[in-house]
Amino acid sequence: MKRLFLLLFITVITLAACSEDTEQTTEADQVTPVETGEVTEGNLAMTRTFYGRTMPNQTIPVIPSVPGEVTELNVTNGDTVEEGDTLATIQSQQGNINIEAPAAGTVTQLSANENSIVSNQEPFAAIIDLEQLTVQLQVPDVQLDLFQEGEQVVLHMKSAEEETHEATIEYVSRTAGESGLFPIDLSFDNAATQYNAGVIATVELEEVVVENATLIPTSALVETNDETFVYTIEDNQAKKVEVTVQATQSEVTAVEAELASGTQLITSGHLTLSDGSEIEIIGEE
Repeated sequence: MKRLFLLLFITVITLAACSEDTEQTTEADQVTPVETGEVTEGNLAMTRTFYGRTMPNQTIPVIPSVPGEVTELNVTNGDTVEEGDTLATIQSQQGNINIEAPAAGTVTQLSANENSIVSNQEPFAAIIDLEQLTVQLQVPDVQLDLFQEGEQVVLHMKSAEEETHEATIEYVSRTAGESGLFPIDLSFDNAATQYNAGVIATVELEEVVVENATLIPTSALVETNDETFVYTIEDNQAKKVEVTVQATQSEVTAVEAELASGTQLITSGHLTLSDGSEIEIIGEE
């Protein structure tokens, strides 16, 4: 009988010890490792990208003074000419007439050949100015104030992604086109770069969308069906704080919330947390 009682006593003690070890292990398993980020204050700015294409600064049609037959053609499309250069000679009722370049530039839209007939009602060719290029952007009304005539912007050229060029805002339209967007004309010196007309160009500008905002790491946000919140840290526990998002970027979000600048927010490991969960900050020295 004493032996049986002793065996029962040992069994109870063993089970109790095992139970205590299990509870300690469970408690340890409930401590969630997390990473943190800091609340700051300031303006939230977003990068706006606008697209356009290079165009000749001017296009001057070349129209013969009289109709006639081309007897001598001195240029082809793409040739560079100076003002007054003879482009062609035509035979007309008034004799031989020279067709001269009305301005310096590049010959384009030339369709005539020697012995072909040209009219004085249609352009013989066109002279375009490629030394000064224009880029026209299309801008919505809400972003029109980002552009001021006379200011400089930076152009990114798609044909040479590593190159940027300064352009001057020449014209800001106050009337929308058929698309509902407002044309903005930029110009830049192309004498050295020699881009062709039709190259895609982009302009990137910073727009302040929220001033004097409470800024948090976007990764700290937790969104459910009916609420948006973050977790702060208090006595090694996660504390849930509801926020209202004003504007968001990939890295930073502006919110309305009772969060002081410098407050640490949980940015990683928070998806399995609840209010009051035990946490351990990792990644700290």
